[in-house]
Amino acid sequence: MKPIQNFTTIPITQALNYNLSKQGHLRKRPWNAFSHHSPVHVSVDGIPCILFWAKRITIKFKNQTWLDLTDEAFGQKGTVDAGNSNCSDESATLSLKFGDGENPEGLDVRFILTNDKLSVQSWFSLQRVEIIFNNSVQATFNATGIYAPSSYSYHCQHVSSLQRYDALLLPRDTDDVSSLWEITFVDFQIQGFSIKGGEFSKARDCASSFSPAILIGLVMSLILLLALASALHTLIYLRDLDRHYDFIASPAHFPQLKA
Repeated sequence: MKPIQNFTTIPITQALNYNLSKQGHLRKRPWNAFSHHSPVHVSVDGIPCILFWAKRITIKFKNQTWLDLTDEAFGQKGTVDAGNSNCSDESATLSLKFGDGENPEGLDVRFILTNDKLSVQSWFSLQRVEIIFNNSVQATFNATGIYAPSSYSYHCQHVSSLQRYDALLLPRDTDDVSSLWEITFVDFQIQGFSIKGGEFSKARDCASSFSPAILIGLVMSLILLLALASALHTLIYLRDLDRHYDFIASPAHFPQLKA
């Protein structure tokens, strides 16, 4: 891990492909060194389940210097260990342990994803990001609005706990130690569950995304509006019909009979 003072971009030339078996063995192979997209690739029994990539990963605690973790995750000599990652049909965990893999006090960044089926469409969501040090959770950030259809990947220029980047990662409790940590991903892209060919699917960008809850809310609002309009039309029709029958039944409707 190296300290940085600014956010100048460094080239990303290689990442690691992790293949996890049910016995917990870890195998990694380098991606094409000239590939533009070189994500961390987690698969269970040869079936890809998580892809992750970022142009820059930085973490800071209190007023200390920013730590740049990008080289460890994606550099030519990347040392990140994803052996604690796991996947199921409903949830997935991407665990990125930085530093010496034999050091129990290494820094671990963990992504917790879920896969939910709403109506006919399945959506995956990033629920939270955890920072773990010395095998203890030091900070937990709840993710807000980080989701995509399961057949898509999710992309955002900044996924960060910083307000200047819209703070998509919020400390779970502002009174605990989580608020002392800051984390930022630049050019963030992630995909879980439905991965084909070991590559990212078309990305759903944060700048133009609607959450499943918002979409459902819009549909329900439209249905209620239509129901209200129908009820109002029925009331007006019944009122006019009532007036029509009152007029027909009134004496004024029939001519006076001559004596």
